[in-house]
Amino acid sequence: MSAQKDIKIIYASTSGNVEFACETIAELLNEAGYQATLHRAENTPIELLLENNLFLLASSTWEHGEVNPFFNKLLKEMKEADLSGKKALLLGLGDMRYEPVLFNLGIEIVKDRFVESGGEIVKPALKLNGEPYHQVDTMIKPWVNKIIEKLQNEG
Repeated sequence: MSAQKDIKIIYASTSGNVEFACETIAELLNEAGYQATLHRAENTPIELLLENNLFLLASSTWEHGEVNPFFNKLLKEMKEADLSGKKALLLGLGDMRYEPVLFNLGIEIVKDRFVESGGEIVKPALKLNGEPYHQVDTMIKPWVNKIIEKLQNEG
């Protein structure tokens, strides 16, 4: 399989919401002929980012606008890495009920670190409000379809 069709999905999930969304995205990508593999952020070595080119990075927002703590180790390692030539898609989960001004800041932290390390963001992040289960048809599938179209046009 070509490297462009290989997508590493790296996510931090505690309650299972981010994990469900990533599993759904992986299924949709795999059905479209991509090789999407899931990797929990806390178990992901920096070498995975260094040895591959296309990623989906996903996190919820915690506390007062922080990234999920399971992403912290990888974020620290990314700070020292050269991610030039690497591309990423982003998925953020948050809840507008708590602090709307901080909505989905967790994935913005991940994005900023990826870009500061030389990486490129392929498309604006998919930012989900609340639990993802009822948003598959309305938010997740349309976003993945746009991603597939963009990747096909580039390939």
